[in-house]
Amino acid sequence: MSSYRKVDSNQGLILVYSEPGDSVATEEFNDWYDNEHVPPRLVVPGILTSARYKAADSKTPSWIALYDITSPDVAKSVAYQSLRTTASDRENKLIAGLPLLNRRVYSHVLTYVQPHAAPSSLPGRYLLIVHMQVTLEEEEEFNRWYNEEHMDLLSKVPGWLRGRRYKLVESVYRGINAKQPTKDEKPCADYLAIHDVESDGFMDLPELKHAMQTPWREKVMKTIVGRELRRFEKYKVFKQAQV
Repeated sequence: MSSYRKVDSNQGLILVYSEPGDSVATEEFNDWYDNEHVPPRLVVPGILTSARYKAADSKTPSWIALYDITSPDVAKSVAYQSLRTTASDRENKLIAGLPLLNRRVYSHVLTYVQPHAAPSSLPGRYLLIVHMQVTLEEEEEFNRWYNEEHMDLLSKVPGWLRGRRYKLVESVYRGINAKQPTKDEKPCADYLAIHDVESDGFMDLPELKHAMQTPWREKVMKTIVGRELRRFEKYKVFKQAQV
């Protein structure tokens, strides 16, 4: 049996997709990200945690970083915004040469956790990232389905530890291939779901297939105007700096 863990509705997330491509060697990219890019962010008031993940699905962007924040407003704070103006020459040059760097800021909707999930098991070794766009007139039904049925069914998938849901507040693109996506004709809400799991291969489990085939889900999927699934494996979890 699963249970909700209520979290302050003002909390949020900063998610960053990045792609070094052939422009930057992976070793240099990770050295910059781990030792220069992340540390100053961990002393920004309101940033709670940070972790990086490598794509496990052979798709691009091939890297993702997650920052838990106390509020989406953290991304607008003077301390956070000043990180760009104080960036080193190396950072500015490296970012300008990346094929893509996409920073997204989210507000928290709901967190659902397995009762047996020990704190040491989170974040999970693997992440299932799901982006969904839904028209505003169908948003209420979409949230009802995800919160009342889908999360509960996912909690029965062996190895599933936690599901977190967020709603997009802001998305900023940088890099040589950075192009803002075209807007849909109908106003849409952009939602994110992040599922922590213990092991790979969960996409083929019968419990997950059942969660993806219910009548309610089939009804809701007809209203989805955009959907993307990504799989990532944990690369590094960063400890918050002591200040």
